[in-house]
Amino acid sequence: MRKKNEITEYVAAALIFVCAVAVSLGIFLVCTQNSIERNSQKVIKTNVSRQSEHIKAILDIHYGYLRGIAKEIGKSEELVSDENMEMLISLEEETALERTALIEADGTAHYDNGAEKNVSLRRYFKEGMEGKETLSDPLESSVDKETRVILGVPVWKNGKVIGVLGGSYNVTALSRMLFNDFFEDVGYTLITTSDGEIIAYDGDFAYHEIEYGDNFFEFYDDQTLIFDSSLTEVKKDFTVGADGLMKIRIGNDYNSDRYLAYTDMGLNDWMICYVIPVSEAQKSYNFVRRYELIFTIGFCVMVSMLFLWGFVKNRSKDKQLIQAAETDALTSAYNKRSTEERIHNVLQEHPQEPGTFVIMDVDHFKEVNDIYGHITGDKVLHKFGEVLHEHFREGDIVGRIGGDEFVVFMRKTDSREVAVSRIESLIKKVEELSFTEMNGKNITISAGMAFAPEHGTGYLDLYKNADTALYKTKQNGRDGYNIYEEEKR
Repeated sequence: MRKKNEITEYVAAALIFVCAVAVSLGIFLVCTQNSIERNSQKVIKTNVSRQSEHIKAILDIHYGYLRGIAKEIGKSEELVSDENMEMLISLEEETALERTALIEADGTAHYDNGAEKNVSLRRYFKEGMEGKETLSDPLESSVDKETRVILGVPVWKNGKVIGVLGGSYNVTALSRMLFNDFFEDVGYTLITTSDGEIIAYDGDFAYHEIEYGDNFFEFYDDQTLIFDSSLTEVKKDFTVGADGLMKIRIGNDYNSDRYLAYTDMGLNDWMICYVIPVSEAQKSYNFVRRYELIFTIGFCVMVSMLFLWGFVKNRSKDKQLIQAAETDALTSAYNKRSTEERIHNVLQEHPQEPGTFVIMDVDHFKEVNDIYGHITGDKVLHKFGEVLHEHFREGDIVGRIGGDEFVVFMRKTDSREVAVSRIESLIKKVEELSFTEMNGKNITISAGMAFAPEHGTGYLDLYKNADTALYKTKQNGRDGYNIYEEEKR
């Protein structure tokens, strides 16, 4: 009888234990799902914000080109001359500006292709003649249905504006490039005015049926908004240029759930929006759900044994997961997220510590993949990663943030000369590499450098400035480096 009572008590205790763990597990699953929801939303909002900054940085670069040419034009005797028109042609050929024009004070525009047109009524011309740098309203092409804008800067001579220098930029192509970088063409991107007018859109048509002429708010009016948000609140965000995110659903189809993140571009009254299926946004967390299911089934079968085994096993596994989550498997460098976090932490904890931010990529890497195959391309990246780890100090941060794009943050670089010498020796060391898969051919790299805290005290500022220097290196023929130079105003 006593033994029976002991068994009953044991079974009861076991059942209570199993029920308690089951309840705890249920709470854990709910909390995990909520955490995944929050983290995936945070990643999307962060990426959209970064893309907005990237767009402005790219346009700032082209404003810089226009300012430089406008300054030279202002030195000449006459505004419209053969020499000045040659500079316009060179500007169109050497930059991403698709069309350039020199506009006289009466509004007569002389284009690099020889065409002429009067633009005296255009807002960007009037603002340029007032001495302002200007960005036009979007212009949709009737040929390719893509959206372009005009960047304009005044041409000064003897303290007086004598004309305007302008160049057109393909906003649709820019949004497409940036969108693909982060989301691999899943979902779609929109650029709208604060009133919801569609300026540009791109992405897989399987995810949307939006067209030019549609209005953002009218398009989403018949779709269900989750998170207790409303289009009225979103309109308010658009009006004041605030960031935000909403979750939308078509009817009662849970599989249609999508995140829509938006942020102010800082250009005119434009907003940039990314729409991503929730399933894709949370794809990187699928392994968590698989582990949850395995754990639940295993626990029901062998509660006591699994508890003891899991306690020991998970300690070592957690360490491996953390390491795997932080590093890039191919190059052993930190992955994009970990690179940004580590550099950000160093800059936050040691704001006055001198450091060198270097961004670099392998020259013509796409051709390596196309000609010799992706396996060879992986070997090139793997070897390059080894060289980076051998070349830099243990305290330096080495990360791979893109396909062939790497970042190095050298800490405590009190001497710029030492930092430059280290990059120069790296470039030489890479040039000495030889790959049998490429018939003995070597590779080269291009680099851009920025120094902390002179060129920035945050990751984004240093990245933007080093990227500007890298762009200059590529413009100069690659296989080298450039140091960011602050523009003098």
